[in-house]
Amino acid sequence: MTTVQRALNATNGSPESTASVLIVDDDRTKRFALRAILASLGEDVVEASSGADALRQLLRREFAVVLLDVRMPVMDGFETAQLIRQRPRSALTPIIFVTALDQGETNTGRGYELGAVDFVFAPVVPAILRAKVSVFMELYRAQQELRRYRHQLEHLVQERTTALTAINRELEAFSYLVSNDLRAPLQAFDRLSEALLAGYGDKLDGRAKDYIQRMRRASQRMGSVFDGLQSLFRVTSGEIRRETVDVSAMAAEIFEELQVASPDRHVTVTISPDLSVSGDARLVRILLSNFISNAWKFTGNKADAAIEVGGEHVEGESRLFVRDNGVGFDMISAHKLFGAFQRLHSQSEFPGMGIGLATARRIVNRHGGRCWAEGAVGEGATFYFTL
Repeated sequence: MTTVQRALNATNGSPESTASVLIVDDDRTKRFALRAILASLGEDVVEASSGADALRQLLRREFAVVLLDVRMPVMDGFETAQLIRQRPRSALTPIIFVTALDQGETNTGRGYELGAVDFVFAPVVPAILRAKVSVFMELYRAQQELRRYRHQLEHLVQERTTALTAINRELEAFSYLVSNDLRAPLQAFDRLSEALLAGYGDKLDGRAKDYIQRMRRASQRMGSVFDGLQSLFRVTSGEIRRETVDVSAMAAEIFEELQVASPDRHVTVTISPDLSVSGDARLVRILLSNFISNAWKFTGNKADAAIEVGGEHVEGESRLFVRDNGVGFDMISAHKLFGAFQRLHSQSEFPGMGIGLATARRIVNRHGGRCWAEGAVGEGATFYFTL
């Protein structure tokens, strides 16, 4: 028995499944001879003296293989096989016809049409019969193991689904806590600090003003963290509604919004035409906006800033990318890029909370795709994604 078999048996709390053979023949002597041939296999052998008796046995239990005599009174082997195949539980049970007739006298074509897997003609060669029966016994056991695997996996899926449902409920509760119980006091603190500076700023010395301004910046940063957490939650919940999304048009809109917000910046923008993906339009916009905004930010100190949105087909895979000539990054730290609150540059140099790329990865994961980045320090970066 394999390790997997032992594990499955232990999990189900049951011994290894036994495989049974059904011998159907109206001649008791032939049944005895077949049982004697199969005795060395150590399997459970059940006898039936007629077709009707065989059908009754098949109603009671499953069999790995049926050895069926062709010529029997009242109901012959072919008629019995036809009825066996009509019953859902035995529709796939292997049938080996055993007959004393020679091949010329046996309608093997009809037998195979009725679902026979083989014919054994007299005189029966014991070694050959045992070998054929052994094959179906092993096949039956393999099917039983696969069935146990399926039941175990169904149980695990149910457990994981229950656990994920509980986690999502906790996330919803946390999101409510962030948006109400935690954000409200921070906003009040920020407003009071602002009012304190406005009303009493002229009565405070420089150090006191600096402290209050630092407190305001800290509360605003915490507010940004809460915004990021809520953004992460929003993209990991809800239903995905796939449609064809015009990425080229969407990218142009995002660049236009960035240019309006920073009219003094000059960035050479290149967008390949006819770029599209199948995905949730709302989430794809967040994904694309995060990648483009990231490129926009990290080209901020370049006089000849350039950003490209394009697509390529590599090794049978279509992928989109956002490429820039900004500050880039060290590939040794590439694994940190998509982690929440992970930053490769200082806050003073490039402000941000490290949420955008983490959000992008979650969107890609929800679509069953993948994303990755390539770059070099001082030579820009390229962010790839598939959906």
